[in-house]
Amino acid sequence: MVTAPTTAPAQTASRQSQGACQKHPVFYMQEGMVVLKVCSRYESLYKIHKYLLEHHSEYFRQIITDSSSILGQSDESPLPLPENVTQGDFDCLLDFLYNGIYDPTAVSLTSWTTLLAVSTRLQCTKVRQYAIRELTARRGTLPTIDAIVLARAYDVPAWLGPAYAELVRRLAPLSDEEAERLDARTVAQVARAREMLREEEYALFQQRRYGSKYVFPERPDEQLVARTVNEVFHLQSPST
Repeated sequence: MVTAPTTAPAQTASRQSQGACQKHPVFYMQEGMVVLKVCSRYESLYKIHKYLLEHHSEYFRQIITDSSSILGQSDESPLPLPENVTQGDFDCLLDFLYNGIYDPTAVSLTSWTTLLAVSTRLQCTKVRQYAIRELTARRGTLPTIDAIVLARAYDVPAWLGPAYAELVRRLAPLSDEEAERLDARTVAQVARAREMLREEEYALFQQRRYGSKYVFPERPDEQLVARTVNEVFHLQSPST
């Protein structure tokens, strides 16, 4: 008859005496979900992995780690999101964290714009950096006015210089719709820069052609002034 080994119980006892297996400091994740509520046009409940939010968002990290709070532990006491985060914003962020982060080429320009906004509001630093990098790479497809508005709203100063240069360089002036999206000071600055550039370009052209820079008259032709004002401000010519 073959007898069973007698060393197994002794080895087991020895292992137990050495203490429990140590938990990995990073990849031993505590199971847990958090319930959130988005208060936009319609209220919606979400049940999301805590780790995902804590890992990517400083905003959530500070709130969720507050063990004294009961918010987020049940559908009856959900954790409310900031009022400036809509359901569409949050859906876009979650879709990126769960799916898009593995295939950023599939994320549309509109979604990257939304990700820049929501990641800034919820302090998702890495997502924000990702969005800035992708939008910068696709800058050629982002309208100039959009670039200025986004840069100012979400603190991306590197976009401002090139965007202003595009407005100053292009042949067409600001449209009424574009001007309405900018503040009055910026509209005036763009107009002043365009005027300075045109004057300097014309003066240099005259110098290359005739050997001397053109000097603009102190008082331009009044008929030309009237015609320009009527055209730009959509005024009717005075009846004669």
